[in-house]
Amino acid sequence: MVPRSADDFDQDSSENCEPSPPPKFTVGVIADIQYAPIPDGTSYTGTPRFYRHALEVAKHAFQHFEEEKVDLVINLGDTIDGKCQDIELHGGDPVPDGEDPGHYSLNHVMEALSAYKGRVLHTYGNHCLYNLHRKDLQERLGIQFTEEPCGDLVGYYDFVQEDVRFVVLDAYDVAIMQRCELSSKKRKQAAEILRENNPNFDANMNSPEGLQGTQRRFVGFNGGVGPLQLEWLRKTLMRARQERQKVVILSHNPILPESSSPVCLIWNYDEVLTILREFSDVVVASLCGHAHKGGYCRDHSGIHFRVFEAALENRPERTYAMVDIHDDRLVVRGFGNCESAEYDFSHCKEMTPSRI
Repeated sequence: MVPRSADDFDQDSSENCEPSPPPKFTVGVIADIQYAPIPDGTSYTGTPRFYRHALEVAKHAFQHFEEEKVDLVINLGDTIDGKCQDIELHGGDPVPDGEDPGHYSLNHVMEALSAYKGRVLHTYGNHCLYNLHRKDLQERLGIQFTEEPCGDLVGYYDFVQEDVRFVVLDAYDVAIMQRCELSSKKRKQAAEILRENNPNFDANMNSPEGLQGTQRRFVGFNGGVGPLQLEWLRKTLMRARQERQKVVILSHNPILPESSSPVCLIWNYDEVLTILREFSDVVVASLCGHAHKGGYCRDHSGIHFRVFEAALENRPERTYAMVDIHDDRLVVRGFGNCESAEYDFSHCKEMTPSRI
């Protein structure tokens, strides 16, 4: 197959200007709600964060999703903020006696999300893990965790809507957070990765100070994708190819360096990316959160990598999206500070029977 340039893709999308039929279906998308029942504050870099307003954003978005009768909703993770563990310290009202602050805060968000009556696909992020164990996330968010032979839970799964397979990756498969310090092999592996790649590990594992370029991803609030999950990903994409489905990858953390701040990348993004490129005839897009400013890049394989803007960091705007799925493209209809866009599937036209 002859390699194609970005100009080739742009030409494909501009050649056909005829009106197209309505979308096959529509999904709602929201990223990084990070609600906490505390006054407004800032990130560690000084970016304003509107913790209570984020709950209003979620409520409004899910009411809108229900009004529009979208077919599916995607929550790209970090549903509540790590500051929920110190609500009074950050100026919030005391949590009722006997209540766990993480569950207490998540209850508020789940009530807001309940306005939508359809299926919600959840990913989870670092802020979820600052508050809740993986078993809690399975119970509360319906994330399908699998217990691997090592005894650790990993939350990767897929879901088919019409002829599109949504593949949810667990970017905190290999991670420090909420892994047992004494018994978890994945935690031990994560510590070894960070110690080898980040000299700040012992003093502050979340600091990227002194790291350059993509090395900045080796911080404690990120994680990696383990070998069993990578094997599952390859098999899942092969099944999609055999069944002539298109695939949308969902994860909390970004995968393509050019689409995001390097400090937010999956540790072994390169291994994930290699598999996705191998199946670029079926993988149309990767959607994620974590990097709050958002971002986008089309890979040389043709796959679109979109980072959705956070619901947390805009007020009075309400930031979320609806994504129309057509046979030949995705159309992002952004609200608030979410950028609208159209991503064509021209790179998928080259699938031939020999590749099935």
